[in-house]
Amino acid sequence: MANGNTTVRIEGRPYDIVPGTPLLEVLAVHDLEGGADPVVLGVVNGQRTCLSEPLWGGETVGLMRRSHPKSHSTIQRTLTTVMAMACEELHPEHAIVVDFSYGDGMYCELRRDAPLLPAELAALEARMRAIVAADRELKPVLYGPRALQRELRNSSRRHTREAARYVPAGTAVFCRPEGSRLLLQGLHLPSTAYAGAFALLPEPPGFVLLPSRPGAPDAVQPFAPQPKLLAALKDHTAWTTRQDIPDLGSINRLVAEGRAGELIAICEARHTRGVVGVADRIAALPQDGRLVLVSGPSSSGKTTFAKRLALMLRDQGLRPRSLSLDDFFVDRMETPRDAAGAFDYETIDALRLDLLDETLAGLLAGREMRLPRYDFHTGSSTWREEPASLPPGSPLIIEGIHALNARLAAAVPRRNTLRIYVSALTPTNIDDLTYMPTHLPRLFRRLVRDAQFRGYPAATTLQRWNSVREGEKKYIFPWQSNADLFFNTGLPYELGVLKLWAEPRLAAVPPEDAAFGRARGLLEFLGLHLPIDARLVPPTSLLREFIGESGFRY
Repeated sequence: MANGNTTVRIEGRPYDIVPGTPLLEVLAVHDLEGGADPVVLGVVNGQRTCLSEPLWGGETVGLMRRSHPKSHSTIQRTLTTVMAMACEELHPEHAIVVDFSYGDGMYCELRRDAPLLPAELAALEARMRAIVAADRELKPVLYGPRALQRELRNSSRRHTREAARYVPAGTAVFCRPEGSRLLLQGLHLPSTAYAGAFALLPEPPGFVLLPSRPGAPDAVQPFAPQPKLLAALKDHTAWTTRQDIPDLGSINRLVAEGRAGELIAICEARHTRGVVGVADRIAALPQDGRLVLVSGPSSSGKTTFAKRLALMLRDQGLRPRSLSLDDFFVDRMETPRDAAGAFDYETIDALRLDLLDETLAGLLAGREMRLPRYDFHTGSSTWREEPASLPPGSPLIIEGIHALNARLAAAVPRRNTLRIYVSALTPTNIDDLTYMPTHLPRLFRRLVRDAQFRGYPAATTLQRWNSVREGEKKYIFPWQSNADLFFNTGLPYELGVLKLWAEPRLAAVPPEDAAFGRARGLLEFLGLHLPIDARLVPPTSLLREFIGESGFRY
């Protein structure tokens, strides 16, 4: 243009801008801030960005308002930053750590010998509310790796310093809160005032930071305590702390030092010890019937867990048999459809429950039964050639996402049943304040497995993932409280291995695809992880279920 201006398209409409103008200023000039439901994030050429992102012309820009459900993860991150700011002021001598997601909140601890007293927790919440009311700016700052390490050289946050050593070449965006010395990773809202509703709930020795509900930033998320789950999460945190691998920087350090094999060995040893403990519980069940129900969300590693468990039971002189609920899918064209008309593979009604009940009753009664095999490529079932039977007193292991549902095995006495919830419960956090959602490692596992064994490109997996997650919330998570025990299948090293398969698949998602923005975000996240040679992963590892060359047959 003659005046030096250029054009961008915002929400489908063209606007003239001066090249290099931040998105926030463009919104202000054209009265697009959003009023009562303000715009808090931009989506520039399919990728989510902060509002300080400069526009140079030719971009296609979407606007994400505070009430949009997809803003929720950024609201959570901003709220975590507000908590860190409050702790920096009230407890400058102690580090605050976000250990893991718990329920719909985040379990946090102040690293000191004594837990927070009720009065201290109330003071922390009050200080957080004051910081929100003060509307402090959360300013993005661009750093190169050397400048970042200099900046953090004297920081008391050891895990943040460790993580910064392995930021990829180039530049990285961090957040510098107004009036604070903190430097935080990840995308943030423009200021603390956007953090929304929250509550702090005591959970000694720490507490739960409960954010707002997705899509309802002014309403606090409901919370239901889950003691068995919390115990499993705390146990893993204590173990990683003892092993000095509580965060990604520590993992990367071992890889950089050539100690990836040692890291893998100790993680696999922990899995083995856990499976042995489960086998002992099963062997203690009454001999007149031993039914083991293994459930968990997609890509938790249920199948390999069941196979490893069967090996440990055989070592104890038992003769178990395993069945996968995946083999009881209805044929693809008979699969129920969701509200959008797409196949709903997550509903329990996608299973042939009549055949499953008949098979379960027959095997437990000692009869020979023919078993189905589902082919994911053709979307249809065939029959296995040889009939199956279950010797008296032998455990029957059933694994699948619906295994804890009350509609399964209702006729089997409770004393004869062990219910196990399996999931990658505690992914490796980036640093002490930047935690990783529990579903993220499972998404990477599914991306790799879908490409390796089911013929799905990354774009297809990403497009289906929201449906998978909704299915988990509807059909799996409500039943996890039925579990007798929780087994954590997370492996602290796994993303360093999975990236070798995931990166080229994600890079292949074309810009015009609706999944492009998410694929790019996942690529950036994988860039934080140093690669780990997959040849170091043993054939019995649960990870082999996703990358191949397993010692088990599937």
